[in-house]
Amino acid sequence: MKLKNLPVIDLIVIAGIFILIYSGFSTVANLLIGGYLIFTVYRNYPTLQATKGSRAYNAGNTEVAMQYFEKAVNHRFAKPYIKSSYGYVLLREGRLEEAEPYLKEAANMKTRDERFKYNNILNLAILAWKKGDVDKALETVLDIKEEYKNSIMYEILGYLYIAKGDYEKALEVNKEAFEYNKDDNVITDNLAQSYYFLGKYDEAEALYEGIIDYVKFPEAHYYYGIILWKKGDYLSAYEALENATRLKNSFLSIVDKEMILSKFEALKEEMAAKHLDVETLKEDRKRLDEEKEEEERLEKEKKEELIDDKKNEYKVD
Repeated sequence: MKLKNLPVIDLIVIAGIFILIYSGFSTVANLLIGGYLIFTVYRNYPTLQATKGSRAYNAGNTEVAMQYFEKAVNHRFAKPYIKSSYGYVLLREGRLEEAEPYLKEAANMKTRDERFKYNNILNLAILAWKKGDVDKALETVLDIKEEYKNSIMYEILGYLYIAKGDYEKALEVNKEAFEYNKDDNVITDNLAQSYYFLGKYDEAEALYEGIIDYVKFPEAHYYYGIILWKKGDYLSAYEALENATRLKNSFLSIVDKEMILSKFEALKEEMAAKHLDVETLKEDRKRLDEEKEEEERLEKEKKEELIDDKKNEYKVD
């Protein structure tokens, strides 16, 4: 770390240590070093706890994560980004009243970090949406759209239009977002949902097929399963919806666990009424795949024979 980036207190202590050493007061210098190290550990305690909290939360250990975050934010040296992170985690868990003061405190803090500033604004937009004011949420994001054009902004803006039910506008924005970053799975899901709600199932299916093996959020599997169901692919629809039931739902979504389970049960009831057994369908698919592979193998051999025949025609005895 460069000295110019150190806090004033650190510079004073470091200067004091060097002065004591060069003045021959090594014992006092060592005591000061020890005290400084203890203070440094104490000052960085909230950062350490917040880091552990983030890791636990990403691993799915929400209760443990909350314990770490609470220790971090209640510490006297808790930094603004730690409080903001905790507020966002509370928001994701649906604890709006607890999240709001942390998010507002972070948003009101003066900072030179533009990313921190704009991320706090986006968090407040999400808070407004979950409190029932989607128009305010959209206005908040649109106010910073040109200043803070990145994938996170597009993820939130595109999904807010879906949550509002303005699917034409959602399609427009999510197409723009997709052009900005085709590799963002959330943006791809937003675009697929936009097509889905407009009844453009082929377009939605094509997008989902590109990400469905990688995404770990249930919405993509949920809508993909419904599309496959509508197209009569019962086995693939069953597998997609079953996957959706196994994934963790986020409070920051219009799809909840009850919706997924209800749709999955409806599919199973229809399959039962049509006497469609999952294991039988799997066997049929395996047989068709094997037949297709055999056809491709024979076609390849036929092409190779034709090439050999052509070569023989041009041979000179």
